Formats: sequence, structure tokens, C-alpha cells
Amino acid sequence: MRTTFAGVSVRAAVVGTATAVALGLTGTTPAQAAYPSSYSVKGIDTSRWNHGSAINWNSVAASGQKFVFHKASQSTGWVDPYFNQDFKASAAAGLMNSGYHFYAEGTGSAQADHFIRTLRTAGYTGKAAGQLPPVIDLEHHNGACPAYATTTHISTFINKIKSSFGVAPIVYTSKWFVDDCLKGNGSVFSTTPLWQPRYQSGSNEPAALPGANRSWSFWQHSETGAVSGISGNVDLNVYRGTLTQLRAMANIGTGTTPAPAPLPSWPVLKYGATGVDVRALQYLLNARGYATTVDSSYGPATQNQVTAFQRANGLAADGITGPATWSKLIVTVQSGATGNAVKAVQTELNSKGYSLTVDGSFGPATLSAVKSFQSSKGLAVDGSVGPATWQTLVGS
Repeated sequence: MRTTFAGVSVRAAVVGTATAVALGLTGTTPAQAAYPSSYSVKGIDTSRWNHGSAINWNSVAASGQKFVFHKASQSTGWVDPYFNQDFKASAAAGLMNSGYHFYAEGTGSAQADHFIRTLRTAGYTGKAAGQLPPVIDLEHHNGACPAYATTTHISTFINKIKSSFGVAPIVYTSKWFVDDCLKGNGSVFSTTPLWQPRYQSGSNEPAALPGANRSWSFWQHSETGAVSGISGNVDLNVYRGTLTQLRAMANIGTGTTPAPAPLPSWPVLKYGATGVDVRALQYLLNARGYATTVDSSYGPATQNQVTAFQRANGLAADGITGPATWSKLIVTVQSGATGNAVKAVQTELNSKGYSLTVDGSFGPATLSAVKSFQSSKGLAVDGSVGPATWQTLVGS
């Protein structure tokens, strides 16, 4: 995102891989997962910086974009001069939309009050068809953590939005912000949908927020995109769920199709653990080239192989399989695949009541079971076992 305050332009303090290395931001590289192009529901976010010329919102909608977040406000008094007109025009073009507040100067309470006034002035209620939840944008400001970027003040902001509009706001932030400004405690985001950035990263999805116990719902994957109807670069985003689920989040068809539930937490496995998740872990270690006896017991050999895998992948080499290790270890598999990763999928599916032969072959029976499981959990029913399906399989 590009933000502005008092006429000063600053680039959002969320960086690509090369810049992160230059700044010494080690440990923030997320798991290799699905490319942005693998997610079918696409959208953008805009601010005054996208108005080199007037935006043609009908062209934006015709380009295949489904949603847009507009910058609405900042600090305790600034309002984006294009917010009101863009909010109305994009809705008229059929785009699901909302506004976002850049959290900078001022207490959490004062900033929330300003944001609420700004939204209401534009006609936002949080209940109308097409209106997505409001967004709080939490980033470094002028290279530093905002003065009131504490869990207490941010919690106050979130609770005021909930009280005013009856919906939890979406939180735009990064692991870097949580680590640097909130001392690694992202628990304040445990009940909010997450919108996270990760640029120029191929199949690297955003890094998990410590303590949040949920994965991203929206991924901002480029700040240099091109979209018909907008001159110059524009931020590109994808939504993790289906279009039907996003429409439910935007009060379209509410009551018939629920919004997607947060993904379950990855289990934390360590020495002495036993069971089906340990067995799946051992299959995945074998799939990654770390020869491990598959006996469902997290003994010294499994611990040693986990440690070796962690060390080779830039993780904390503690021998404990938590969210960061799972995210690196999983392998996306689909129809026609073979091998130990498929055996891990079949093992987990059998623990959920499916009766599959654990033969490492992703054939018709496994495909049918995967689709059935995805449907039962409100996941995209595509038959491919990617990050969301893996996390739901292992975490539930």
C-alpha cells in the first residue's frame, strides 16, 4: 500500500524478499505454497495515488476484479479525498467494497472514532449488500511503529468497529509489524479476518502471524499490477475462499451460505507424541528426502530428522513441529500424484472416517474423498490438497 498524511508520501513498510534480506529481516520467509494465480477470486485496493486520471470502475469490474478496498482515513483527522466518490462508484459497478484506515497518530479510540465517522459519511453501514467489513491497516509509519500501536489500543479500535457496525474488521498487517511493534504477540487478531502482503514472491504466501492462530483471508501479492480502468500501478489481491463465500461476507446471500470459518491451528508435535498426525509428519519427512521410519511415534529419530529439516530450511532447529515447520513441510498433491505425501493425505483422510488404501497413489477414490472432505469443511472443492486443505486435514 502507499499511504499519505499531511501531504507526505511514504511507501508501506512491507518489503519484498531482496529488500527484506538487505534489512536483515531474517526468519520472515513463508512457506512455498500456492501461487497467487491459483486463487480465483481477485481484487484490488486503491487510494489517492491511483488517481493520475479518473478511475473507470466499470472497466475495473469488467477486467474480472470482484472486490476493492479503498483508503478512507488516517490518524484522527485525515480523509482520502477520493474515498466517497470511489466507494459509491465501485459499488455501482458491481464490485464488493469497503474502506480502510491507516493507523498512525492518535490513540486507538480516537482513530476508530474518526474512521467510523468517515465510513458513515460515505453511506457505509456494514449491513448493505456488497459491503465487506471495514479494514484497519497496521504498518510501520515513517519507518517506525506508530506511538499507539499496542495490543490494548488496537483491541480498543477493533472493539469500537465491532460495536458500530456489528462485524469484526479485517486486519491488514504483516509478521514484521507483529514482531517489531507488538513484540511477536498477534493474539489480538485471533477473531479478525486477515489481509496480508507478500510481494514478488512466486509461490511464497504471507508468513503466519504469531499468536493469531489463523491464516490469511486476503493476500496482497503485488503493488505493481495493471488493471483496466486504472492508470499506473495498482495493488493486486486474491481471496482465499470461493466467490460465494466472499459474497456472504459482503452480505449477499447472507443466511444461505456462511462465510468461511478461520482455518484450524496447526498441531504442535514434539518428542513423545504419538498418533495419526505424527504418522503423517513422518510420511512428509520421507517425501522431503528425510528418511524416517513411519511408526506414528515421535521418537529420537523423528526428532532428529525434524531438526535437520528445520536447519536446512532456515527455521528454528528445535525439533518441534509447529506452524512454521508444517508450512514448509507440506507438499501440494492432486490427482495423478504418487509418493509419501499422498500417503500422508490418505492417512489423515482415514482418520476422518474415509476408508482409503494407503498406497501413495492419488487415484479416483482419493480424489473423491478429498473433494468430500473439502466440501464438508467449506473449502474450495477442487480436489487439490494445497495449504488450506492440508491445514484443515492436520489441524482438525
